[in-house]
Amino acid sequence: MSFSTRFHKVKKGMRQDPRGTLAKMIRYGFKFAVIFLENILIALFSALIFWLPARVKANLKNKLNPKVKLDYRRHTIFLCADSEWSLRRARACEKEPETVAWIEKFMQPAEVFYDIGANVGAYSLVASKYFQGNIKVFSFEPSFSTYAQLCRNIVLNNCQGSVFPYPFLLADKLEIVHFKYQSLEGGSAEHSLSKNQGDDNVGKMATAAEYQQQLLSFPVDYLVTTLRFPPPNHMKVDVDGAELLVLQGALQTLAMEQLKSVLVEVRQYNGQAEVVLALLGDSGFKLHSRYDRGDGIIWNYIFVK
Repeated sequence: MSFSTRFHKVKKGMRQDPRGTLAKMIRYGFKFAVIFLENILIALFSALIFWLPARVKANLKNKLNPKVKLDYRRHTIFLCADSEWSLRRARACEKEPETVAWIEKFMQPAEVFYDIGANVGAYSLVASKYFQGNIKVFSFEPSFSTYAQLCRNIVLNNCQGSVFPYPFLLADKLEIVHFKYQSLEGGSAEHSLSKNQGDDNVGKMATAAEYQQQLLSFPVDYLVTTLRFPPPNHMKVDVDGAELLVLQGALQTLAMEQLKSVLVEVRQYNGQAEVVLALLGDSGFKLHSRYDRGDGIIWNYIFVK
């Protein structure tokens, strides 16, 4: 998040809730102080182990196996925590309470949930634990490093019977695309894709690519009609700016009677919000609610039939 965006949030918060905003600023200031001290300790520890043999360092990493508790109050869920990004994912419920409420209020036992852009699986695991495993969650995450974290988190929480991960990139066509990594850390975000090498990115929030990987993209309709995936009853689409491509590749699925609700991350630029509203409206959905993710640009829209 840029400095100007943070300043906008603080300014807006001071107008609406000055006491609460000041409390948040103090809380975040304390967190940053703790992070600063942690970085000093990490630098010292790195210097100490620098000369150790590779075998010792590999075994040390394997033995440490850090994990962090997800901020979900109803059930205990742990996430593997071997990167700064994966630690951020432990705040997923605080970050998007509307997504948690959507899972708890809109879904029913034995239904099918497509988590498109699952990242490390926080919301997939929330759905699994909330319904005590009596739900089928198909979690789609194309980033190789984040997909590995997703699989480890499923095993860590004994959710193998209800959460099924796939390293698929979902878009509008069955074709080769170029997936551009903003970071190679597990749990990272704001990646982008292009249809041909050198094309403009889809997902304009992405910075310069750290790595570019060729991937096969799948339309949701192809999964359902050709690969015989069970049709979803609920679908979350959060793919860092490429949400419209996912929806365009799911027109047949969106028209199915089984699909009851869709949560889409919408970015308020280049007319994306209007196109998403029109596309889902044509598929029989109406806007139920929308939630500002904090900067007036990125929103979560919930649609129902």
